[in-house]
Amino acid sequence: MRTPRGRARSAVTLSAVAGLAATTLTGCGSSDSAAESNAPLNVWVRGAGDSEKAYQAVFDAYTKKTGVKVKLFMTLTDFETKLNAAAAAHQLPDVVVNDAAQLGAFRSQGIIREVDRKSVAGQDQVTDLAWKSTRGGDGKYYAVPFSAQANVLFERSDWAKKLKLKTPTTWDELAATAKAFTAQDPDGNGKADTYGLAVPGTTTRGYISWYWSTFLWQAGGDYVKDAGNGKYTPTVNSPQALRAATWFEDLFCKDKSVQPGSLNNDTADTNKVFQTGVAGLYLTGPYAFATMDGSDVKGKYEVVAPPSGPQGSDVLAEGTSVYLMAGSKEPEHSQQLADFMITPEAQKIGMTAVPTASIVRLSVNKNVDTAAVRDNDPRWALTQKLYQENGHYEPVYLPNWGELRQATSEALNKMVAGCSSPKATLDQLNDTFRTLLEQQGVAAD
Repeated sequence: MRTPRGRARSAVTLSAVAGLAATTLTGCGSSDSAAESNAPLNVWVRGAGDSEKAYQAVFDAYTKKTGVKVKLFMTLTDFETKLNAAAAAHQLPDVVVNDAAQLGAFRSQGIIREVDRKSVAGQDQVTDLAWKSTRGGDGKYYAVPFSAQANVLFERSDWAKKLKLKTPTTWDELAATAKAFTAQDPDGNGKADTYGLAVPGTTTRGYISWYWSTFLWQAGGDYVKDAGNGKYTPTVNSPQALRAATWFEDLFCKDKSVQPGSLNNDTADTNKVFQTGVAGLYLTGPYAFATMDGSDVKGKYEVVAPPSGPQGSDVLAEGTSVYLMAGSKEPEHSQQLADFMITPEAQKIGMTAVPTASIVRLSVNKNVDTAAVRDNDPRWALTQKLYQENGHYEPVYLPNWGELRQATSEALNKMVAGCSSPKATLDQLNDTFRTLLEQQGVAAD
């Protein structure tokens, strides 16, 4: 998870925003090119820091090519709140660039337009896996993919060398390495102040669910099962899910190999845990390469494939999408910008323009070799391989996946905090899933 994400719930109710957005769409939208003005495109991006410079570089290249100017607005923690307020005021931007995980929430709110994939210039150059992250449960597309990524495992290789440990390739080996890092003083300072795993375990914005997803899939489980006809059955209490939850809880409650305070830590906190030598194993995204290389752990860690589970090697895949907003007075220019953002030119700018803010992690364009663009950095080559072969997206196609992810996070956090029954936790969570799916109108009978 690149940055803290917005919860799907918002201050403005979904039904209210949907109604307002629908009014905006009918009153302001136009597909007639004659209606296009010379006004700049209003583009909102969820991000912070140097990301603004990187996006501006992409938009400047677009303006140079087309003559259409872009007015960029960027914010982070209050992004969804501001977007909902804009919808309520009939002042949505023309384009939004945000996490692929927001697809269901935006669609439920009625604030994005359907995308005709065949009409997207260069759509055949984009990988099918990336397109999958923009497809709703009805099989239609509601965004254009811009960036992709897959989680990798950061390991303190200096610690492993000191303790004569090999790189873990299975869950058992991962747990054993974590216990060794916790108990065997890998930094050699004579103090019991190191831990195995750095885990962002807070419920805030669904972090602990985000982290646990990889283990759920590797155990052969999943959150829901497609029952056909746009309906879904909750499966989060399956035997496979129970195995993943039990193993996960043991890391906290039996092995005690997770950093103290984990259940209140988000990724920014957990980055520091790894950077400062508190923990030696960190499952996270490739956006952390620059962060770690700018700290004291540079040269002391390596990036490896996450260990395989009992039923496979799937890893969490994520992405950034371009959403075309309802009611835009510039629908063709909005589409034109989305078309440009998947070109090799834009993808490479997003990777290289600002070294401290790589807004394109893995290119979604088949004709761009991400590793080659990044000077054949083996870390990026591995990330690219993992995404292509083992990448697994969260069920963002659900009308409001954010609600289910938040429910999962609250359940897992409470389970681990109290070292309570994984089975009872997942049974209750499965009931919650069923209720939420019913409320979203997609529960199977």
